[in-house]
Amino acid sequence: MFQEESGNFYVRIEGRFESAHFLYDYFPDGSDEPIHGHSWKVEVFLTGERNIGPDGISYDFLTARTRLLELVHSIDHILINDHADFKGINPTSENVARWFYRGLKNEVTKTNGRIKRIVIHEGPENLAFFEPS
Repeated sequence: MFQEESGNFYVRIEGRFESAHFLYDYFPDGSDEPIHGHSWKVEVFLTGERNIGPDGISYDFLTARTRLLELVHSIDHILINDHADFKGINPTSENVARWFYRGLKNEVTKTNGRIKRIVIHEGPENLAFFEPS
């Protein structure tokens, strides 16, 4: 029976946003990258403290999804460099991934979950991901 198969379960939630950014000290001469925008996507892979329960649910992601949408709303249609959390921080895809992790980890932890990976898509072809240790 399929319920007897072993393995690890993960759930995925995602959000999308449109934002601009530029990178500081991007060029060899120390100048900044020009401001440009992207259609971003964030994917969050979650797991519960139990692999799967008798109800067939590994992690109920409703609270994490609600928090993710709050974070997405706060970064949507802005210049990320101007966001208060990015003052003095280069808004690379890697740093955006860590920002989402910091913004989600408390909600996920208090609902007995763990964040396994956060993937940031900077447009349709480029991505970076963060796996907390």
